[in-house]
Amino acid sequence: MQERKLGIVVQSGAANRICCVVVYSAAALASGYKVVLHLVNEGLVAFRKDTAYKIWAETKPDVWSIYPQGYLPHVETFLKNLQNMIKSGQFKDWPTFLSELKEQYKDKFKIYACPIAAAAYGIRKEDLLDIVDEIAGAETFLEEVYGGTVMVF
Repeated sequence: MQERKLGIVVQSGAANRICCVVVYSAAALASGYKVVLHLVNEGLVAFRKDTAYKIWAETKPDVWSIYPQGYLPHVETFLKNLQNMIKSGQFKDWPTFLSELKEQYKDKFKIYACPIAAAAYGIRKEDLLDIVDEIAGAETFLEEVYGGTVMVF
């Protein structure tokens, strides 16, 4: 049987997009998929050690979220409820959740940082959360997810 694979291009560091990355990664891994994230643009910035834990700590939507202005009341509700879920233990902050997934699924879960984005944003490997495996280009990402599904957040 061919291995099922999910590739996720993480191009946004917005809280509401990172939430989707976490949920789809967890669901796919639990279903037996190999999951590979490729961090590009602001998605890479979100994985900086000095940024990662701030994303869900702020309740003002315009600080860490992307949304049409008409959705503002709903995004405020989302952020408030998400923070309450994290505080009550119903949901984990995303760096902790992804760290646990990395530990549990080891070689079935890879996280790569785009070298072009890293150079453009002035980010080095040591600036990133320890869960990032390495700086590797699109060719590495595409080779690892070949034949699978690719999503963009």
